[in-house]
Amino acid sequence: MKIIETEKSILTIIKYGAIVGILIVSFILTYFFIQQKNEDLKKDIKSIKTTYLEENKRIVQNEVMRVYDYIKFNVNNSEKRLKESLKEKVYEAHNLANNIYFDNIKDKEDHTKKEVFNYIKTALSGISHNKDKKYFFMYGVDEVKLMPYIKEFEGTKLSELEDITGYKFSQKIIETIKNKTETFDRYYWFKPSQNTPSEKFSFYKYFEPYNVIIGTGEYVEDFEEELKEKVLAWIRKIRFSNGNYIFIYDLKGNTLAHKKKENIGKNRLELQDSQGNYLVKDLLAFTIKNKEGFYNYESSYKINNSMKSTQKISYLKLLDRWDWMIGGGFYLDSLNNKIKQKEEELRESNNNIINSILIISFISTLFLIVISFYVSRIIALRFEEYKKEIKKDSDIIIEKERLLVQQSKMALMGEMIGNIAHQWKQPLSLISMSNALIQIGRTNTLTVEEKEIDEAVENIDNSVHHLSQTIDDFRNFFRPSKEKSFFHIKNVLNKTFRLIESQFKNNLIILHDEAEDIEAYGYENELLQVIINILKNARDEFVEQNSKAKRLLFITTEKNDNQLIIKIKDNAGGIPADYLEKIFEAYFTTKSDNDGTGIGLYMSKQIIVGMDGELKVSNIEYEFDGEKYIGAEFIIKIPCKPSEKI
Repeated sequence: MKIIETEKSILTIIKYGAIVGILIVSFILTYFFIQQKNEDLKKDIKSIKTTYLEENKRIVQNEVMRVYDYIKFNVNNSEKRLKESLKEKVYEAHNLANNIYFDNIKDKEDHTKKEVFNYIKTALSGISHNKDKKYFFMYGVDEVKLMPYIKEFEGTKLSELEDITGYKFSQKIIETIKNKTETFDRYYWFKPSQNTPSEKFSFYKYFEPYNVIIGTGEYVEDFEEELKEKVLAWIRKIRFSNGNYIFIYDLKGNTLAHKKKENIGKNRLELQDSQGNYLVKDLLAFTIKNKEGFYNYESSYKINNSMKSTQKISYLKLLDRWDWMIGGGFYLDSLNNKIKQKEEELRESNNNIINSILIISFISTLFLIVISFYVSRIIALRFEEYKKEIKKDSDIIIEKERLLVQQSKMALMGEMIGNIAHQWKQPLSLISMSNALIQIGRTNTLTVEEKEIDEAVENIDNSVHHLSQTIDDFRNFFRPSKEKSFFHIKNVLNKTFRLIESQFKNNLIILHDEAEDIEAYGYENELLQVIINILKNARDEFVEQNSKAKRLLFITTEKNDNQLIIKIKDNAGGIPADYLEKIFEAYFTTKSDNDGTGIGLYMSKQIIVGMDGELKVSNIEYEFDGEKYIGAEFIIKIPCKPSEKI
């Protein structure tokens, strides 16, 4: 009743309050806007020149700084990209060497290991990269195995190799070989066909068949030259407001970037303006002294023939690392024309706006008043529609969840029946043998002792009890828990083990039960279904891998505050990283259409959440009996007692 009254009050406020509000707001806004427009016109006319000047300065400064930041970003990340490039190339060479080795070493009679190594050397010697400037080399623990372009180094003792600074990079190579790993290195070395050493980055990767490393490198100055060309190509395409552009000179006066393509590559230190001033020389002097700033000068270039003056303001920025001057500017002639045009537009626009405001204000106010009468009715209808839609969607979701639960249990039913068949084989065989023994005892009392008959009867009783227990476990598994209750986790685990025992034994899966008996609160049979789903998935993964390695499963429990924590882990290699985020989604499966439905883990998640719990999974590395294993670990958290609700 209170909710209904509240809804009516809201509709009343919307219906009548809106009309009053619209009238008041409309009058205030109209008056304020007219007054403000008159004041704005006076201020705009007074400050338009300064505003436009500062705006253009800001634009050119932002463009220059954008270019500067782009260059700095590329420079700062150049080492990272260089390393990535070197690593990629070495991996390609390493894969090639592996392929050659394994393709030729199969037939040991035709190819000795030394011959195969020579094949690898020949293949790597003939490969270059980065426009044929870079080559691959191989070092062993004791000597240089391959050095294209500098053949005299092949066979040199590795311990004797050092750069001009005295750094023995051979020690890092030896260390990489001993550790059987990969690493980056930085030293000075000779370029092909040059006598002067240059700074160089290299990457080494261990090649196990011959206990050597395969590596390549690149000279820092070569990489930076390529980076400069890439940056300049990008800068030469930049154009911003009114056809303005970015220009770049080095500190020697050479043109690196300019809108006029024929200027690129020319030295313009001697270029003079109409007053006899050395244009480029003065720009460079200002930039070297101030590092950055605005500079007013007479340009030698017109962006169009209608310009009366070439006076220009440019923002200049020094790039110390490369000795570059970066600049960009705007022409005052274009700016003055734009200011005059803007003044005329403002005056005309202001008059038109004031007249329009009065008309629009009246029409808008009238229109809003009419609309407000209908808003309350529309909102009321919307409320009712939303209520119906929400109820309909809720019913659909509940029905889907119910079908998913049923589908999930039916998916397990076939396997459970198979489990019962496996578990009944042994007791049925025992009953049959005991029955045969009793019959023999009846017909021939001399061959069968009374004690043996008693044991046979006891075996039959035990087997019947085992069969009955299996049926009870199966029936309870498919009987849903209608209400939450207290239960002991060991009872749940024991039921689970009885239902899956035969299939785990048949697939040689060793289950380590390290669980403590802790009391929990929730749906016992549903938790049983969740644990079976997780164990079944682990079993399927072991079977799919078809590996002869140990198949291990561990179950542990612990109590933390009011939570029972169940951990289930295997040694099946873990779950691919791409699947971890999707594994609990409905109908997501990594199995074939016939082997997986994709609802087991989804329903497990829903069941645990419905118990105010949490289900998550991650990959884990652990050690058991002195061996390291990798597998998936599922963690189930459920309450130990009902939560206190206020």
